[in-house]
Amino acid sequence: MRRRHLLAAAATLAAPAVQGQDLAWPNRPVKFINPFPPGGPGDTYARLLAEHCSRTLGQPFVVENRPGATGAVGTVAVMRSPPDGHTLLFSSNSGFSMAPLVVKQPAYDAQRDFAPVSMVVRYPYYLVANPRFASVAALVAEAKANPGKLNFSTIGIGSGGHLVAEMFRLRAGIEVVHVPYVGAAASLMGVATGQVDYYFDSIGNAQGMVNEGRLNGLAVTGTERAAAAPQVPTMQECGFADFDVDLWLGLLAPLGVPPDILARLNAECDAFLAQPAIQARMRATAFNPAGGPAALLARRIAQETTHWREIVRQAGLLQG
Repeated sequence: MRRRHLLAAAATLAAPAVQGQDLAWPNRPVKFINPFPPGGPGDTYARLLAEHCSRTLGQPFVVENRPGATGAVGTVAVMRSPPDGHTLLFSSNSGFSMAPLVVKQPAYDAQRDFAPVSMVVRYPYYLVANPRFASVAALVAEAKANPGKLNFSTIGIGSGGHLVAEMFRLRAGIEVVHVPYVGAAASLMGVATGQVDYYFDSIGNAQGMVNEGRLNGLAVTGTERAAAAPQVPTMQECGFADFDVDLWLGLLAPLGVPPDILARLNAECDAFLAQPAIQARMRATAFNPAGGPAALLARRIAQETTHWREIVRQAGLLQG
């Protein structure tokens, strides 16, 4: 057993001695590390949650962006921080639990090195394409007629959009080329300018360019159409059964943070999500409030780790 897990086990055994520690927490500013560049839904909701916690817990909660290596740089920084509840990770399944699966020796284990706090928001992937593609069927037909000629953009190798695009490639039986960009804005612009053909993003990021006619929204993942783009069919409607995958954003802590602090953080996440203004803001851009016990997030991480590991194996994506 690794030293970190031994320390965590010792902290758990000592829990009765630290009951009530949350009364002294937070006793200085708390950092939410976002392991991606500024901008995008992760940054937006990390900052909104930080503002809420600053008001309710009496200390500044600040967001610090530490991008790099598809989320690994910021994630490892949180893993190595003192487990006192003053440095936390606000990340997505894309960077947290999916990206490590393409590396033979990842820098952390998503299930063993962190304590889940709360899933804050979840939302479908949105398949957008250059306007010359009128439908998913048209895209697949052209890809099959021209193997290796079409390409897709992502924000990096192993990102959520990459693995979903590989799942689509496998299910469609097409040969296409992966073109990684730095960030969602560059990926979207690549599609709009015709440098690449399609991209799996979010409605919140992409719908503006769809409304302007610079992109065409072809499909959403999940089991039902999104209220923010009701004219866009689901992947299932487009002939792809069992394509119920989505993105989530959530709060996690380094292993060993006392249970009372984790429980308080979970309660604050639920209180944040209960605000009507926050719910309205999320739903207007096809984001769905999540929340609930930390165990729900832990179970979700375990389930999707199994699913995406198999996609990585089938696609031959394992690196290093």
